[in-house]
Amino acid sequence: MKNTLAILVFGACLGVTPSAAMADVSPGNQREAASAFQAVDTQVRQTRQQGGLPRWSDPGQARALGRFWDIKTTLGAPPYRSADVPALLDIGDRAGAVFKTYVLFTPKAGTVPDTAANTTEYQDEISRAGAYLVYVQAAALDALADFVRTLPADQMNAARRAGLRQMRLGITEQVTGLTLMLRSPSLRVENREVLLDALSENAGTLAAATPLADRQAMTAQVDALLPGLSDAERNKVLAIKSAFSSKHCTGLCSADAQ
Repeated sequence: MKNTLAILVFGACLGVTPSAAMADVSPGNQREAASAFQAVDTQVRQTRQQGGLPRWSDPGQARALGRFWDIKTTLGAPPYRSADVPALLDIGDRAGAVFKTYVLFTPKAGTVPDTAANTTEYQDEISRAGAYLVYVQAAALDALADFVRTLPADQMNAARRAGLRQMRLGITEQVTGLTLMLRSPSLRVENREVLLDALSENAGTLAAATPLADRQAMTAQVDALLPGLSDAERNKVLAIKSAFSSKHCTGLCSADAQ
């Protein structure tokens, strides 16, 4: 698999360097994340030879996938700080690679991927890959918020503002895509729950990094989800809407204007 999550590859322009001090993504977390990715990568190579990808419905393959998507063992625990940014960039790159492997899958090399068909066929895997990516992105946003908060004002230069804008645009597009997936009538209840849990649990962090104009677009997307939901699902969607309805804009929300 190719590591191609461009939305998180901006550490260099932000000027963030690795440090062991105050890091909450421990070396053990980082080793586990890398090892789990290699196990999934091996399975992908094997199953591609048979015309498919690892499936959540296969117990053996699900163990490897579940290990990779385990939040506690790969991400450590919040709050995340500046020192965690490099590790979270690496983990996010791998998470995005797995997500794209399923979304952009083609059974025959050189053919155009049918993303709609993949989203239906591999919805178990894409839902979990997308949810994990949300958790990684939220952790990265926490770490970056600490970076911006502790950065001297005169060091918030054009390159860093551009990096923040690029990152936020990518995350906004990712969240919008998952929200659209939630509207699919073919999405099974258990997979909708996986996505709603990730989005609702991280809505506050995601919204706090989102400019006000983009928050309005997100609340419109969320409103379209409400009809036909169960009470439990509706409560999660309303929690997402509440977070993105906030008019409070500090930290990463306003960092590019500093």
